Amino acid sequence: MRTSTPATLRRNPDKQEQVRGFSLIELVVVLAIIGLIALLVFPRLSSLGITGLRSEGRKLQGMVMLCFNLAVMEKTNYRLALDLDNQCFWAEKKSGQTYIEAGSDLLARHCLPEAVMIEEVEVLDRKQARSGLEYLYFSPYGYVEPAKIFIANDSGSSFSMFTDPITGRVRVFEGHVEYKDLEK
Repeated sequence: MRTSTPATLRRNPDKQEQVRGFSLIELVVVLAIIGLIALLVFPRLSSLGITGLRSEGRKLQGMVMLCFNLAVMEKTNYRLALDLDNQCFWAEKKSGQTYIEAGSDLLARHCLPEAVMIEEVEVLDRKQARSGLEYLYFSPYGYVEPAKIFIANDSGSSFSMFTDPITGRVRVFEGHVEYKDLEK
């Protein structure tokens, strides 16, 4: 088998064989393009944490408002169960003397992704809870217990969510906010 070296190819320009490869300029251009793509993609990846937190916060906010409205429309008591140990929440409807899980898919058990957690729940006139099962009650007369739900993600972003007892709306503030901070 004959082999040829670059020196041999220069001496014999008639040969069809040529050495193939990338020039330094081509390599630099490709690396520059990869660098630009990385600059555009990585900031978006780091913001996925806050996006996940917002998304889960909206789900919780929506479930609070839905429970409030259903309690009034159906003239029955509802409660929102917040399982701080398993990081899940769901709605329950009063049936007789007990509460059972509500039959709607919108009110079904929802567990938070690993990156997002409910860190504390404080219902006014009750102790602040950081573990266990906590309930938020909704009256058929258009009343929800005033409560603060603090959610956070593993990258340090957080939201404080406050229920309005009369309207059933949920006010959301970025960071860890206490009731006393709302009065200011």
